[in-house]
Amino acid sequence: MQKTRLTRFGAESVPAGIFFDERKRVFNPLFRVVGAQNKNIVPLPVRCHRNPFLPDGERSFIKRMVQVGLLSGVLFGLSGVATVQADEGVFGNLRVAVIHAEDEDGNETDGSAIGGKLGYIRQTWKGLSAGATFYTTGELFDDENSDFFSSENASYAILGEAYIQAEYINTALRVGRFELDTPHADTDDIRMVPNTFQGLLLSNNDIAGTTLYLTHLDKWAGVDADIPERFRELNGDDGLTAVGAVFEAIEQLALQGWYYQGSDFAKLFYLEGMYETDAFSIGLQFGSQSDDTGDESGPDGDVWGITGSYALADFTITAAYNDVSGTVTNGFGGGPYFTSADDHTIDGVEDQEATAFGIEYAGVEALAVGVLHVDFDQGANETDYYAVYDLNDHLGLELIYTDMHEDGDFVRLMANYGF
Repeated sequence: MQKTRLTRFGAESVPAGIFFDERKRVFNPLFRVVGAQNKNIVPLPVRCHRNPFLPDGERSFIKRMVQVGLLSGVLFGLSGVATVQADEGVFGNLRVAVIHAEDEDGNETDGSAIGGKLGYIRQTWKGLSAGATFYTTGELFDDENSDFFSSENASYAILGEAYIQAEYINTALRVGRFELDTPHADTDDIRMVPNTFQGLLLSNNDIAGTTLYLTHLDKWAGVDADIPERFRELNGDDGLTAVGAVFEAIEQLALQGWYYQGSDFAKLFYLEGMYETDAFSIGLQFGSQSDDTGDESGPDGDVWGITGSYALADFTITAAYNDVSGTVTNGFGGGPYFTSADDHTIDGVEDQEATAFGIEYAGVEALAVGVLHVDFDQGANETDYYAVYDLNDHLGLELIYTDMHEDGDFVRLMANYGF
């Protein structure tokens, strides 16, 4: 089982599309946005589970802790296909994190890091603009727990974004390195440095209330990559191609559909619908995945899910359910499943079934506390206890204790300052 992400991305001039994490926050008590008033704020999460469906070169111990299901992103930031950060100029964040983990055998590890990102977006000139973002993470006191560091358990820095963008009427094309958030390829910003991708992204919103996307990705780096500190091939020489459509023309309703083609990996199809009001919200999802490896080592199965929330005074009650026939994968990032807990998800487990319940209290200004329990039909259950405090528009704190029952536990404290 695995987990998921959070996010950010380049310039506001790219059509924003659906904000996956923002939508999921309605249904997931653990999906909080600390300091959300600041557009430049970003997110982050733990644990180490291998994705059995990624090609050998893409497998990584997914160092993260927030999923885009019910515990889909306890941190800082909003995300979308092209995540909004700034119109132009300098932006960034400073991030500090500490983690203490104990595995199923009682072995304890600690880790602490300081880092963040610094970016610049060039003002649009005759439809052309450019952007670049530098990411870094460095050891503070302990590095026994490698969740925050490179493949060699060391500090590192990387030019994660470097792109040129061209716009014409309702069409935008971005080429280079950039952050990206789609259901099966996303930033999964759960630690110090998010996933970023190399390729192209084409978007068009000629149809009212609808944004169409075409993307091809050939390299990636960051938290979920095998070697986080360097851009390496994504899905071997073939890369990943995806087309998507996001519909938001009807108030309070958002629909999206995506198709991914990864030669020698898998074909992934995903549909999602979300409806929300001030008092309640409900969401449905369906995914169908077919193996394309030739040796039956890829994902092959269907998944459906339902999630909902209800607000009662200062409390929000949430619930979600996923049912898998066969096996499914998160893809290249955190994945979109509703029942994703802080660590465990339905990824990679044959005929998995999961039910999640959560409650959150937000009766104290700028503070949210809550608990989420996810019952998995196979494997260990998980219970997550969390507190998120928004000190101001720029600074947020998150404390979470993740009890994975027989799989161990961990506690993490994170602070994020966005500018």
